Amino acid sequence: MHPIPSALAFALVLTACNQAPPAEPSPDPTATPATTPTPAAATTPAADSGVTPKLADIRVFRDWAIACDNGGLCEAASLAAGENGVLGTGLIVRREGGPDGAVSVLLRKADGQVDTAAVQVDGKVVAQGRPDGESRLLLTGDTARRLIDAMIAGRVASIRVGEPVALSLSGLSAAMRYADDRQGRVGTVTALVARGDRPADTVPAAPALPVVRAANLAGAPAETPTAAAIAGMRRQLECTADDFGPVSQEGYRLDARTTLVLLSCGSGAYNFMTKPLLLRDGKLAPAPFDIAMDFGEPKPAGTPATLVNADWSADTGRLTSWAKGRGLGDCGSLQRFAWDGTRFRLVEAKSMTECRGAIDLVSIWRADVTH
Repeated sequence: MHPIPSALAFALVLTACNQAPPAEPSPDPTATPATTPTPAAATTPAADSGVTPKLADIRVFRDWAIACDNGGLCEAASLAAGENGVLGTGLIVRREGGPDGAVSVLLRKADGQVDTAAVQVDGKVVAQGRPDGESRLLLTGDTARRLIDAMIAGRVASIRVGEPVALSLSGLSAAMRYADDRQGRVGTVTALVARGDRPADTVPAAPALPVVRAANLAGAPAETPTAAAIAGMRRQLECTADDFGPVSQEGYRLDARTTLVLLSCGSGAYNFMTKPLLLRDGKLAPAPFDIAMDFGEPKPAGTPATLVNADWSADTGRLTSWAKGRGLGDCGSLQRFAWDGTRFRLVEAKSMTECRGAIDLVSIWRADVTH
């Protein structure tokens, strides 16, 4: 296995040559509305849950990695077999929680467009279709269920996107059994592996997602910090100017008296570090978060956050951090935060701890967002 480097390992690459910032992982066509801002409703908005995020663990079963998040969603990603850590094409098997939890399979080719794609198990084509413009094929309903059942029972599989690409089935059955257990399906007719006779209505409902009430963003121009204030924060946070990466302090207005400042704080070959600050009444301070992150790893409350390849979108009201485990982007961690008027709140987190060619990250935390 090739685990994702630790935070210390990331720090050691700061002297590497600079490259352009990496793109975020491709949007997941199966993503739920929880990852997008909720429009203001005529009715009273839901109360903020005030929950401290607890990130799900990723379990690895041979050549499959799986996580079941706080909303009961389980996602399993295919990995390259053995020491072959590069896989240009793969699958994400997804199962929603609850008695009627839907199944789906996302097939993706990392580079190059193809007209058709198919999955073959034990010499038989089980599923096929036409990928979209980003080389993704989403299989749902009975088609997805037939494919999952065939792969669990199968011995040899391949994905045909032009040339066939081997798909390891080693560990898939164990990963799906893990999902059955986490979703309370063991012994029921809804289970993928641990199937029994108990009816679907004995499966517990999927946990409700926590609610985050995001503040309405101000449209005013950002306030500009003084050079002395920036220099002081660089000294306090030990963010010296980087000889390789960009030296910047971009500002974005959050509300009437608050500006977000993203202070550059070092770079590596494919990761650009940033310290998020708040500027109020001419004074800078580290931005507070409901969960402090440093290279995707949770840190003690009050620790100044470190964002990687940070991006702020005023359109969505999201502050994004996307730390790549290696240049291929097949592993790492992604978080999206919303501003609630006091601090940044985690509303989405994805991760992949194995640097073995996974086509995407898997969900480890979600929240519903309201205003």
